[in-house]
Amino acid sequence: MPGLRIFHFYRKRRKRFFYLYLFCFLAFSLCSVREYIPDSISVTRGEAVSLGSFLPVTQTVKNGSETAVSYGIAGTAGTDDYELECRLFGLIPVKNVTVHIVDEEQVIPCGIPIGIYVQTAGVYVVDLAEIETERGGAASPAKHVLKTGDYILEVDGTAVETKEELVAAVSASDGTALMLTVRRNGETLECEVTPVQTVDGSYQIGVWVRDDMAGIGTLTYVTEDGKFGALGHSISDTDTESRIEMKKGTLYLADILSVIRGEKGNPGELVGQISYTESTILGSIEKNLANGIFGTLTSLPDELSGIEPVSVGYKQEVEEGSARMLVELDGELCYCEIEIESVDLNAAEVNQSIRIRVTDEALIAKTGGIIQGFSGAPILQNGKIIGAVTHVFVSDPLEGYGIFIEDMLQTE
Repeated sequence: MPGLRIFHFYRKRRKRFFYLYLFCFLAFSLCSVREYIPDSISVTRGEAVSLGSFLPVTQTVKNGSETAVSYGIAGTAGTDDYELECRLFGLIPVKNVTVHIVDEEQVIPCGIPIGIYVQTAGVYVVDLAEIETERGGAASPAKHVLKTGDYILEVDGTAVETKEELVAAVSASDGTALMLTVRRNGETLECEVTPVQTVDGSYQIGVWVRDDMAGIGTLTYVTEDGKFGALGHSISDTDTESRIEMKKGTLYLADILSVIRGEKGNPGELVGQISYTESTILGSIEKNLANGIFGTLTSLPDELSGIEPVSVGYKQEVEEGSARMLVELDGELCYCEIEIESVDLNAAEVNQSIRIRVTDEALIAKTGGIIQGFSGAPILQNGKIIGAVTHVFVSDPLEGYGIFIEDMLQTE
């Protein structure tokens, strides 16, 4: 009968739509859950292991041939590191998470402004340039020879560490070809460049270079044995946006002279000065990494003498909601209110894992929100240090990004 055939036809179509909808729902759920679950977590020994009870996943510890439900005490699986298997709705495998069991760690949250000075590991090529020759024409001797981001290490076998040494070697060439030893993307290579004589009679190869950098940032933490972390991102060249390969670095006390208040489209800034004297040295910078700068303090600033260490909070403990940012204003350390708007446990950029918004009225009145120089300001929540400020949104100085403190503590 025609009516019965039509009924069966629509019944089959509804089933197909139902299964298609179910498939799409499960696929979307799987992708969403995978995005939220981290690849690895650290858990303080003796604390419960959980990725969040709101997730529609079951979690089991995989330890050799044994399987145990993981909502228990960290470290009871018989090893300090193990795999945590996550299944969507208890059925579909989602991800295996590596769990690192660690002893409780405490650091002193700092928040004070610091002066940063680093020397590059070689003479750094910022850009190539055309120069006017003695005959009135234009030449670019280094074009197709050197590249932006190169480090010039030697000229004709003699080491050069400063701009002045490079200029002297080029000037002494009298226009004869020079053999440069250059480090490019971690590899050392030899290249030849011939200087040309300019209108003033000097010899040049047509490069803009630098051999050091300086700036103002914020000290994030100090450990019991005097190790520090700061910035939450690397020291990078402002022109090339590349991380600087560092030969030597020094941390100084910084005097903040004024504050340029941030506005939409124009991020503010801490304006300060660094006195390069022995008495103002705080310590040495030993590493310039993607997750911050790290080294050893030789002296503890007076502002930090009364601050007690706090426990480290790991990424799975960070919650959306209220938190505090520790910064120095008008010479005094202040805990300023912020809101954690979102948490990305698998951020593509490690220093953009926490999205924050400043809500503290006093801070907004003084700075307009997050300003340049606040990079490294500690973020605290539930009595623990959980991260540090790393970026400000140019479009809105009230908003910015932060890095998980556990990512800063990984300095190897």
